[in-house]
Amino acid sequence: MSDATAKKPTPNKRTVAIIILILLILILAVGLFRFVNHRLNYAMTNAVFVASDSLTEVGFDRVSGVISELPVNEGDRIAKGQLLVRIDPSHYQLTVDKLAAQTRSAVEKQAALQLKRGRLQHELKLQTKLAAEEIGRVGKQQQAAKAKVASLEAKIVQLQRDHQRLVNLYAQQAIPRQKLEQLETQLESLQAEKLALKRDQQSLNPVKRSAQLKQQLSISHQQQLLEIDRELASATAAIEQLQAALDNAQRDLANTELKSPLDGRVAKRFVNRGGNVAPGRPVLALVNPNDLYIIALLEENKLSGVEPGSHAVIHIDAYSDQEWQGEVEQVLPASAATFALAPRDISAGEFTKVAQRIPVRIHITDGSLDKLHVGLGGEVEIKRQR
Repeated sequence: MSDATAKKPTPNKRTVAIIILILLILILAVGLFRFVNHRLNYAMTNAVFVASDSLTEVGFDRVSGVISELPVNEGDRIAKGQLLVRIDPSHYQLTVDKLAAQTRSAVEKQAALQLKRGRLQHELKLQTKLAAEEIGRVGKQQQAAKAKVASLEAKIVQLQRDHQRLVNLYAQQAIPRQKLEQLETQLESLQAEKLALKRDQQSLNPVKRSAQLKQQLSISHQQQLLEIDRELASATAAIEQLQAALDNAQRDLANTELKSPLDGRVAKRFVNRGGNVAPGRPVLALVNPNDLYIIALLEENKLSGVEPGSHAVIHIDAYSDQEWQGEVEQVLPASAATFALAPRDISAGEFTKVAQRIPVRIHITDGSLDKLHVGLGGEVEIKRQR
């Protein structure tokens, strides 16, 4: 009897047990309420991936060759304008040097032609001017001589008349012979002067012909000037072609260095030092950490209240002790299955209801972006908007 009494729980112990049970029920109820409330207020999924629109493949657009320098590795941080890859530039440098020498030679030839043209043009002007002046001077002398000859001829004609008259008078012994002889002497003097003037006039003809020949020679030099102009035009065209080729070769030489178009990190290296690259072939893949975002594949029955501007809490599996904050940017208009490589075929009538997942793009507003890598997975909780 005493043993049965001893095994019965006392009222105090029973009360404590009831209180503990009630507390446990309350704790479970509160936890269940919070769990249900959290589920109602947050859309959650573990189909989460880190993505980026700036995953850029870079390569050489114009040149090809052997890689001589590749100073970056996968994962390295890079700055905009930093050297990423260099192709052996020796071939392109030789082309630049050759075209530069040819261009200099063509420019020197053009300068020589311009100097020759200037000198010939100056000589041509002088020759033309001197020939014209000489022709004019000879012409004036010939005109003066001609006028003087005409004057003398008039005087001679008059003296000849006077001579005939004096001859008749002398025959009649009306005048002395001395007077007739004076007239004859004057007539002979004028005739001799006329003859000398005609000789002088004739002697000017060779001088005039010489001046005319010089004038014709200046016309020939004018043809030479036109020929030099054609050579100058040809030299100028050659220089333009060489300069264009030189500019193109210099661009090719500059393009043997591949520089970063952005601040970011090296995501992938497709070639190694010593390898050959061709134009258009990707060499590196770069990513800008500032352009990273989250893609959450949310089941269609969880989309209620998920709208642009909704707050999101992000956890990445690789960093379980860290948390990122985000904001919904966009709920994309097509399900993930729409763009699957092997979409479901329901044409045979067989259909199993499967909850479709809608991609939701989330902008990261807080948290270290340096630790995130494209393709990492995790979980997200999106606050529903009422």
